[in-house]
Amino acid sequence: MSNIILYEQPLNERIRAFLRLEHLFSQITHFQDCGSVFDSHASVSALIEILTILDRTDIRSEALKEIDRHVAGLSRLLDAPGVDRECLDKTLRQLTGQSQKLQQLPSKLGSEIRDNDLLNSVRQRTNITGGTCGFDIPAYHFWLNQSTRTKADSLSHWLSEINPLHKGIALLLSLTRNSGDFEVQTAELGFFQRSLDTQNPCQLLRIALNADSEAYPEVSGNKHRINVRFLNYTEGGRPKQINHPLEFEISCCTI
Repeated sequence: MSNIILYEQPLNERIRAFLRLEHLFSQITHFQDCGSVFDSHASVSALIEILTILDRTDIRSEALKEIDRHVAGLSRLLDAPGVDRECLDKTLRQLTGQSQKLQQLPSKLGSEIRDNDLLNSVRQRTNITGGTCGFDIPAYHFWLNQSTRTKADSLSHWLSEINPLHKGIALLLSLTRNSGDFEVQTAELGFFQRSLDTQNPCQLLRIALNADSEAYPEVSGNKHRINVRFLNYTEGGRPKQINHPLEFEISCCTI
């Protein structure tokens, strides 16, 4: 799989928000223990972006709704023939446990971040080009030059309130991704179209493409159908749809 690029396209706003948060949490995790000034700044920048999403959307409520939907759907399978009862029970326990942890969180998440003067100073200057230079926020410059352990501890403390949300979203996205199997398809002249089952709507579209193909997918769609155009990658000029057949793998995740 090292030569495969995986593309994901959310087909509803809830999954879209979850994927964005997953991306930002992954950025923090990647840079948190690296230690350099720029690594630590990348973690803080991601943390501030997470707070912006939390300000705009009640993600806690959205995650709870999604968990409830999964629990209801999976519970109906308990007596179905051929079901791995042990695996299903484990999944239901995980979902129930995450639901309980999310319910214990305050409705307004991120108070630990919002009440921090240092992070507020950084947040207020993120819209200014180059606004977080050392001369702009000397206190932030001081923090960025502390030891790796000190900065990692600070980030862990700031993240402590929203960690249950991180784990809940990780579980939900894992279940969603594992609900669909990949199948090989061919895009004739670089175009692929598929009708979707509106009674069992696709939540997430996943496309696996060989990195050597020198093309990437551009997806558009709704609950009725999806359209995929494969475009030639170019660093300059307008990308064009390829004009030859292209084999790829696709998965429609519908849980």
